[in-house]
Amino acid sequence: MVRRLITLGFLILLLAACGGKKPTYKVIRQGSWHGTPPAPVGEVLLTVSTPDGRSYDLDRKALEQLTWVERTTRYHPKEQDPPARFEGVLLKQIIEELHVPTANLRVKFIALDDYELERPWSQLAPLEPILALVQDGRQLNIDDYGPVRVILPYDRLRPDPTKYNGLWVWQLRVIDFRN
Repeated sequence: MVRRLITLGFLILLLAACGGKKPTYKVIRQGSWHGTPPAPVGEVLLTVSTPDGRSYDLDRKALEQLTWVERTTRYHPKEQDPPARFEGVLLKQIIEELHVPTANLRVKFIALDDYELERPWSQLAPLEPILALVQDGRQLNIDDYGPVRVILPYDRLRPDPTKYNGLWVWQLRVIDFRN
């Protein structure tokens, strides 16, 4: 009996450890810029700057060329509404596509209302932030806290709300990568 309990405990620990490695999102379609992001032809939704001084204005078309992912989650830890389904791109892919070195990287978000938040990439990376452009099948607009929102996996990772609520940047307009 004791041996079974020990085995069961070990299996539970093993499953819990493996669960943390599984992505908190689902890939809908693969994509890439295959080099420099395309010049915007539509409304600029997001400006991204890199530590070496490069700056890119991104429209919806440019963002939609990247790998498109989906995450279903609540967007507040005490939210009573059912989880929402968000679609967009991984912040990690933008970093990779722009060849931004991640050693000592800091990410600064700036929203349309001038809200600013800066965090080390090493703190953000485990949360797999998504830059969402769609919620429940509808394009986000300013009234929906869009057109770009940072989405974290509340339901899956259960991050400490006192530490992570500020990371839910809505109406995102600038991402400034810094070293």
